[in-house]
Amino acid sequence: MASLIKQASFSPVVTGAALLVLLKGPESMQRPVYDTLYQILKPHNIDRLITTLKWLFAYGLIKNVNEAFNQFARNNFSLRSTKANWDWDNEIAVVTGSSSGFGALFSKDLSDKGIHVVAIDINPLPSHLQNNPKITFFKCDVTDVEAVNAVAKEIQSKVGHPSILINNAGIGGQRPILRTKPEQLQKLMGVNLFSHYYLVQAFLPNMLEKKKGHVVSIASMASFFTTPGITDYSCSKAAVLAFNEGLSTELRTIHRCPEILTTIVHPFFADTPIIAAGKAELEKAGAKILDPQDISDAVVDQIVNARSGQVLLSNGFGPAMRAFRGLPCVCLFWFFMVSMM
Repeated sequence: MASLIKQASFSPVVTGAALLVLLKGPESMQRPVYDTLYQILKPHNIDRLITTLKWLFAYGLIKNVNEAFNQFARNNFSLRSTKANWDWDNEIAVVTGSSSGFGALFSKDLSDKGIHVVAIDINPLPSHLQNNPKITFFKCDVTDVEAVNAVAKEIQSKVGHPSILINNAGIGGQRPILRTKPEQLQKLMGVNLFSHYYLVQAFLPNMLEKKKGHVVSIASMASFFTTPGITDYSCSKAAVLAFNEGLSTELRTIHRCPEILTTIVHPFFADTPIIAAGKAELEKAGAKILDPQDISDAVVDQIVNARSGQVLLSNGFGPAMRAFRGLPCVCLFWFFMVSMM
């Protein structure tokens, strides 16, 4: 219920319709509305309500127009989807970190669409994915560039050349800067960032040759702000955002291949193994934990709709969190605290 109220509050369609009724509607429509409002509010509070609706309408309209222009730019200023170029039954998708969390869901949901999934992980697949004829598993440490290159050649020879790459593998940790050991930092950056380089370097050349592909980078809302105790994780996710932006611009300018799509995904706290250690504390603090299936649904929809984009999954606070990056740090702190409530 609270989520619906929040969505309605920031929807220019809802706030605009309310303003239209309150300010321009026919008397037969206005009278029962105002009679109801006078029963629960004082006259000066009704004026405040109208002012608040005006601000919410302006914010929602600006946000939606801004998002529309962003999408337009990310898709090379084209309104046309490239869905017609994709034959899902003959597409191959590489998914890293496929043995748990988002990766396991991506693998299952993409295979349900008829896409052949190449699952990569250092751990074995869960039992419910092992007998799926649309999923082929390869064990690989994605922090080892030689291992990545070797498995890429094996995939290309045994399965084929992937047209979709989901760089999903990721690990977390709860430790302050002074307690972060070099080996912990190297491992985290290796999984969360360096693997993106290794996998793209392995599979992008064939996508360029065919002028077709989609690279999906799984980042985090931590790309936009850092909280105490997860600095290394936030650094890695901010770098993934920069990697995605750099890849997108290089595809257009260096490779002259805007046909290849790029998507970056920023989930908030989701119920996956990466937050398992701190889940109780998050719930105690009142944080809203997302259902991982919602993230998988959003990613799969982005792929099958054949569009580039930036997907924010954060209980409706995503655009504001991204915008607050330009405000003083004290604003970031208070906004983060409010979003946890």
